[in-house]
Amino acid sequence: MQRIMPRWYSRFIMDEKIGTYEKKLYDSRLVPYKKALFGIAGETHRRHGENGKILILSELADRLCANTLLFAPPAEPYRTIIEYLAANASGAVFPDDSETRTFLVDLPVADRFSADALYRHLRERKCSIIRGHGIVSLGKTGPSEAYVHFAAACFACFVKFFSDFLKDAHNRHIAADQQIVFQQARKNLPPPPVFAGGLAPAPIDTPEKARAAMIEAGKRIVSSGLVDAIFGNISFRVDNTLYISNTGSFLDHLEEDIAACPLDDPECTGQRPSSEYPAHLEIVRTADAKGVLHGHPLFSVIMSMDCHIDCDHRGNCHRTCPHARSVCDVPIVPGETGGGPFGLYTTVPGVIKGGKSAIVFGHGVFTAAKTDFNDALANMVQIEQACREEYFERLKQLGA
Repeated sequence: MQRIMPRWYSRFIMDEKIGTYEKKLYDSRLVPYKKALFGIAGETHRRHGENGKILILSELADRLCANTLLFAPPAEPYRTIIEYLAANASGAVFPDDSETRTFLVDLPVADRFSADALYRHLRERKCSIIRGHGIVSLGKTGPSEAYVHFAAACFACFVKFFSDFLKDAHNRHIAADQQIVFQQARKNLPPPPVFAGGLAPAPIDTPEKARAAMIEAGKRIVSSGLVDAIFGNISFRVDNTLYISNTGSFLDHLEEDIAACPLDDPECTGQRPSSEYPAHLEIVRTADAKGVLHGHPLFSVIMSMDCHIDCDHRGNCHRTCPHARSVCDVPIVPGETGGGPFGLYTTVPGVIKGGKSAIVFGHGVFTAAKTDFNDALANMVQIEQACREEYFERLKQLGA
């Protein structure tokens, strides 16, 4: 029987459906230019090379009833890191960061690029590493979701590798191949973030100014490499309303993605604010702040997980911790996304008072905007720079 022409295709030119997310992959240096392979259900097949992979993805998409699949080889340093983790994994890679706990669970590893092998993984997970090839990610609702899962996988693997390396240095147990991969990854690290000011100054005292300031700051935090995919949020208070980025929004495209939440409506009825809304709301109510920035800077997350206190809370550090911890004079607190009993609204506001900042274990940085976003973004950049320097200083002290 003649096979029906597959509905999947390689795109090396911009398309209104996938162009935005393809560009994000390249701009964020997650994927080498023109190496992303998107497939969108219902489209006409076009032959631009990679035909063997297209056929496999087509079959896989049909079996998964998926709208979109994304395959790409990650760019450096992600590629070297991910290949190392996959080569040493027994079935899956198990990162400990909050994004993995919340979205990915784990990262299954396939030994070959086949529909059967990937189907077994993607029917239960959102992405899969394929040894020697790259990552396939699933977007049941469309290309946006496939991009988010791909970016989350890269972030999680980066954090895991560098966290594990520091832990192994503490334990004097670094393998020779691990050291080689570390040196290769270090050579290809993105430059540290910088911030020279220039965001909209105070007063920000109208809804229009608040929205414009959030849009501007959102673009800057993304271009500075302080968030990945949709995993950051931003808010600003004007009078009795808290303006906050919507759940699942991209901070560099907030024009239509800002919720207006009355302070006397903790549910923000009829809108869809960020899942971190309870924490933002409590901060602007109690911490002498007009607004909040929350990002996921890589080394801030890594350093938050560098803990060698002997206690019986291991495995629960992201929920609760009985010890006062800090890095680079910034408090490290536990807490989970949302409004549950371990929600960040119970841990972050108390330490962020007075325009200060907090790092959440395995999760990211919260900074307070006292009058505008200049001080908040400057603080986040300074924290990430300091954590990056502290990471390599600790390795130096350990002789690694």
